[in-house]
Amino acid sequence: MAGSTRFYDFDEAENSIFIGYTFYGTKFWGSKINPKVKKLMLDYIFKYVRLVKFHVGAENWRSRTAMERLGAELKGEIVVAYHGEPDRKNVEYWISKEDWLTKPNLH
Repeated sequence: MAGSTRFYDFDEAENSIFIGYTFYGTKFWGSKINPKVKKLMLDYIFKYVRLVKFHVGAENWRSRTAMERLGAELKGEIVVAYHGEPDRKNVEYWISKEDWLTKPNLH
């Protein structure tokens, strides 16, 4: 197993969902698995929603760079309380269905 990621927090009114809780073993860092998995997930989920969001640790520069390479737009800082953990400063990234489908360089 290389790692894990998932969809969560579907918002019907906004027609959005988050992708996250992503982790990979260190031997897979930089291996292209993460962007391939994210692209598969985005291709799939944009059949059902118009907006995908991501929470990334504010100081997690590796993940922030990965989000920007994927074409996600930084929307700002947010405090997130992950299940059973203390509040943490995160940043939020968004990718719209329109951007994903009209910018071929994203996938």
